[in-house]
Amino acid sequence: MKYKAKMWGLSLTCLLLVSTTAACSNGKNNSQAPNNQESTTAPTNSTVNSDASTNGSESNVYPENGLPKDKKVTLKFGYWENASGREWIDYAIETFTKKYPNVSFDTTYSPKIDTITATKIAAKNDDDMFDIFSNLLPGGGNANAMATSLVEAGKLEPQDDLWDHKALDNEAKTLKELQSGIYEGRTLILGKMYAIPYGQSITGLYYNKALFEKNGWNQNPKTWSEFKALIDTIKAAGTIPITYPGKYPGYLDFSIGIAKMFEIAEINGNLDKFNDDYRNFKAPFYASPESLDVYNRIYELGQKKAFPDGVAALTHTQSQMQLLQGQAALASTGEWVQNEMKDSIPDGFKWGFMLVPMGDNPDSTKYYQSYAGGGHYTWAAKPELNKKWAKEFLVWLWNLDVQQRFAEEAGGLPVRTDFMDDAALVEKLQDAPKAVLEYLKNNNVKGTSESRSVTLTDPNSEKARKLVEETVNDIASGKQDPQPKLQEAENLLAKAIAAQK
Repeated sequence: MKYKAKMWGLSLTCLLLVSTTAACSNGKNNSQAPNNQESTTAPTNSTVNSDASTNGSESNVYPENGLPKDKKVTLKFGYWENASGREWIDYAIETFTKKYPNVSFDTTYSPKIDTITATKIAAKNDDDMFDIFSNLLPGGGNANAMATSLVEAGKLEPQDDLWDHKALDNEAKTLKELQSGIYEGRTLILGKMYAIPYGQSITGLYYNKALFEKNGWNQNPKTWSEFKALIDTIKAAGTIPITYPGKYPGYLDFSIGIAKMFEIAEINGNLDKFNDDYRNFKAPFYASPESLDVYNRIYELGQKKAFPDGVAALTHTQSQMQLLQGQAALASTGEWVQNEMKDSIPDGFKWGFMLVPMGDNPDSTKYYQSYAGGGHYTWAAKPELNKKWAKEFLVWLWNLDVQQRFAEEAGGLPVRTDFMDDAALVEKLQDAPKAVLEYLKNNNVKGTSESRSVTLTDPNSEKARKLVEETVNDIASGKQDPQPKLQEAENLLAKAIAAQK
């Protein structure tokens, strides 16, 4: 996302106080998070065009990057241990340190890496701070504001130069030349990139092909009418049509959210204006025709009882178990679901994927949500040599062998076109990501991201977002007409936009 922002002076301090409190309350979990030091060795190629070795001896520098061989560096690394696991990142560290034995890692793995990071930031100890850390920051919807605060304070190192870095396993091309469309969806803060992605995710509705084949259900509805008919058919069979975790209602946005607003805008001939308004945070947003249309359709599905009873109590694991156990036909989630639920997938389960069509023309474009993600920040106050090696490691994550491990072990979608164009490598993807690619190949689709060119830091922006998020379950249950709540959120957003000027 691109960010342009004015910050309230105390915003970062307040966020850090909240985050530090959370970190303290979760101290037991954090202390149990493993801290590994890796000091192995690995392959690379780079064009950082760094300074030559300090002693001037060419034999004491790596020819591909000019960094010294005889200067030992330990990189403190904060890794977010989530559904992607850690096997692939351990492989990346092992191979990197094999190639560069003067570099070692002190890695903290934790599902709560955001609170650990916040504690370190609040401590203001640059030596103890991570050199490299996950771009997951605390604060929920305010995490973007926290990142902006860090950028304004000069705490994060820009990474735009990495797009022009030669791939370490393909010196003929730069990362920008090898990327598979994620450059356009990259996250920018105040006009610069601070966390180059190493993976991407595509969200929508995932299902069990075996169940659909058994019941003869439509696996590729082309129109909104066909999709509603599918919902009615599934409901009549005594199965929950669509499940999502009501405790995290943003999951519903993975299938019926921002991407669908873009789809409706294109159908209505309003795509350029909607795109400009959305990217630049121009009003209206929540009360725009596209937003109202999407939430009215969720409301319509809610009145059909398309979602589980008691959805507000469901966690993402419980929701996905409904899919795996055949209680629900479709789950709103991302391709990571297979890896996340790998220990619970029953024999005979076959992954399928579909998008929710918004139009009545079967040939109209179906939009999907794409996330260029998985980036890591680098701390600007670290020694120059540490920062250069940290960036080399971030480029290392683009190596095809690392991307393959990411695909096989983390269940993610790689970022390199030469991977996605190689049938043999695609075959190594897990079944859920392969189902996504199969759908995209056979349908008229277009990807979009939720990134914006502007970030709003006035508290009313977050109040508006939270108001809508807290209303989603009632809309999806058919209890709440979306229009009044969306207008209320729009009024809050208008205040935030006015405060930004």
